[in-house]
Amino acid sequence: MKHCISNWLASITVLCCIVIARPSLQVLGELQQQAFRITPNDIEAHLGDEVVLRCEIERLAGRVQWTKDGFALGFSNEILGYPRFSLNQNHSTGVFNLRITNASVEDAASYQCQVGPAKHNQPIRAGAKLTVLGSTKGHHGIYHWN
Repeated sequence: MKHCISNWLASITVLCCIVIARPSLQVLGELQQQAFRITPNDIEAHLGDEVVLRCEIERLAGRVQWTKDGFALGFSNEILGYPRFSLNQNHSTGVFNLRITNASVEDAASYQCQVGPAKHNQPIRAGAKLTVLGSTKGHHGIYHWN
């Protein structure tokens, strides 16, 4: 009889643990990671062009910033030290496009849209290369900066 009661209590304990643990596992399983809806593409631009590097995120959880050749450009719309650069951002729609006006050869670089980590979300990154043609439209002369 003592053995039966012990097994019965163990069954109740296991059953309670399963019932309590299961909903939390389901909630965690239903959470989806932040992900890119649109990633930036490599672009060839001419001197003086306006360039938009697109970056759109689904289920945004972390903070978003752009880098230029590994240098962080920051989180705000205005990018200090880069007066021709701006971040066109809309948190509710997940849009974080980098806009460069009057493109110059100094803008040719590798750019990266970075979304930082957040609770239950890993950081994500997507990059693109901007090549600026060293002459105005209609002329030849491609400059690549690495």
